[in-house]
Amino acid sequence: MREGRFGIVVSGGPAPGINSTVYSVVDRAERAGYQTIGFCDGFEGALSDPKKLVNLTAATIAPFRERGGSYLGTSRYNPLADKTRTSLLARLLCENQIDKLVVIGGDGSAYLSYQLSQEMSGIKVAHLPKTIDNDLPLPHHYPSFGFESAREMGVAITRTLLADARTTKRWFLVKCMGRQSGFLALAIGMAVGASVILIPEEYRSGEIPLSQIIERISNCILARRKQGKEYGVALFAEGLLNCLNAQSLPALNSRARDKLGRLRYSEIELEELLRDALQVHPPIKELDVQLSVKNIGYELRCCDPIGFDLEYTQFLGEGAVRFLLDGLSGFMVVRDYDRIGFVELAKLRDPTGKIQTQQVSLESDLYRVARSEIAPC
Repeated sequence: MREGRFGIVVSGGPAPGINSTVYSVVDRAERAGYQTIGFCDGFEGALSDPKKLVNLTAATIAPFRERGGSYLGTSRYNPLADKTRTSLLARLLCENQIDKLVVIGGDGSAYLSYQLSQEMSGIKVAHLPKTIDNDLPLPHHYPSFGFESAREMGVAITRTLLADARTTKRWFLVKCMGRQSGFLALAIGMAVGASVILIPEEYRSGEIPLSQIIERISNCILARRKQGKEYGVALFAEGLLNCLNAQSLPALNSRARDKLGRLRYSEIELEELLRDALQVHPPIKELDVQLSVKNIGYELRCCDPIGFDLEYTQFLGEGAVRFLLDGLSGFMVVRDYDRIGFVELAKLRDPTGKIQTQQVSLESDLYRVARSEIAPC
């Protein structure tokens, strides 16, 4: 084996295709004559227990390549939060002869990758775009890996809910993931023909009352009743929470937050809040509309990746190894149609210095088509 090793770490929430990505990196590194060290349970695991730095081989990862979840685990953790963590990480990298680091994650992990490339002397850093939210600004609006697999699973689940709604004459209020963008909700809703889709891009953050959301769903229920349809699916992204003003939901101020200071969306049952408010909304209460709720969240993050993501992640692994061996650092690997490319992370920073994210444009044809497919409610 050649001098210097690759390190690979998964950061943030799971997404379909992680194992395929890890396999691709390890396999390409092996072919080039390099060992790869995996960080079990992310940066948090490695910094809390050096034994969680393990040697990886393609043969070890191969049985998990087409499976969901993460062989290496993951964590939400900032190893540069203070000098103690930073020094510990630098020492671990040095002791394990890791001079090429691959970080798999979303926008927060992309920013961390940029910071690592600036602060870790002698370490080349590559970032691979992972998020089912699809909120990373990739070339040609290409999705981040995991999005298409999550959409496929979300469609399968929501399609059965729609069949149940039609059969039992009820409405389902369905929440899906999407902290900052509504791409996933829009993609699932368009595919199954949801009666109404609500995404955070349609509202100003922190400025709308809950009653405005209730009114919109209620209007849709009433409109479909006039068409003789006593059923439907209202689909919305979890990021809708950020759009509600504090007066509407004061309880949000006391809710738990993650290590990055963000609301733990999984612990806030927005779908139940909407159901309870709709049940006492006069027009809905008078009609005795049957309302059920469903949160499709964790089911999407660790489903098996579809062929699209299995192919896509091979591009990403190849690109990470190739560009790191070329001496590049501080970049995100991207797919440019049938070619592998990269984007400098420094060029993706917004005015605050963080990595910019993308949202659904209300002027886009994607949004226009989605709105035209939904009855005006």
